[in-house]
Amino acid sequence: MSEYYLVDVRSITSKLPRSEFKVDELETLAQNILEANGLLSPLLLKQTGVDSYEVLAGDREYYAAVRAKEINPRAAEMVNAFIIPEDLEDAAIKQFAALHQTQTPTTLKPYTDASSPTEASTTIEQRMTNLESRLDAGLQEIKQSHQRDVQRLEQQITSLQQQIPQKVEPLEIFNAATAAELLQKMAIAGIRGKTAEKLIKNIEKARKQSPFTSFSDIVSRVDGLADKRMLTILDAWGGMY
Repeated sequence: MSEYYLVDVRSITSKLPRSEFKVDELETLAQNILEANGLLSPLLLKQTGVDSYEVLAGDREYYAAVRAKEINPRAAEMVNAFIIPEDLEDAAIKQFAALHQTQTPTTLKPYTDASSPTEASTTIEQRMTNLESRLDAGLQEIKQSHQRDVQRLEQQITSLQQQIPQKVEPLEIFNAATAAELLQKMAIAGIRGKTAEKLIKNIEKARKQSPFTSFSDIVSRVDGLADKRMLTILDAWGGMY
């Protein structure tokens, strides 16, 4: 007596190679199997092991079921099948052939992608346009961010430059420094006390008449400031800020 079972597709084999059947036919039937939630026409199988079977009839349906499992493994794991005893194989195969010969042929709608070539092309173009828009927006944001960074860096550089003390030239000190500032500067050159005070008074007196134009001018117009002392002052003030 033949038994009706749900059989795991992986446990079934066929003597016919898959290449015997057209790829598009198997694809169409596989899609119909998935749409119908299973193979409606049971396979005829013979048991070849504890959990292994071979197709007696329905090789095309078997390979379509295999393809359906490749497309959606979870939805097409099992197929309907009759397990045929050895003594009934010939009769079962004849009945299967007779039924398939006399049944009204059904035209299966070929499987096609849901979108037409035109729709697919339009979709691709839209995606490309959206991608280009996002890239442009991203580039603009990068440019703006870069400009902000440059402006921030320039502001920081300007701030640092303002904090750097400016070097004061010795000639400018002689012409513009106050008496107190001159006293500090003279101390740097090692000139202190009464000598420094007298020298500062002579500098102030001379520059009131006219600004100093050179170090030679200072030496010639300021009493007590000979060449040697001027060189000592210039050496001490050389790296002064």
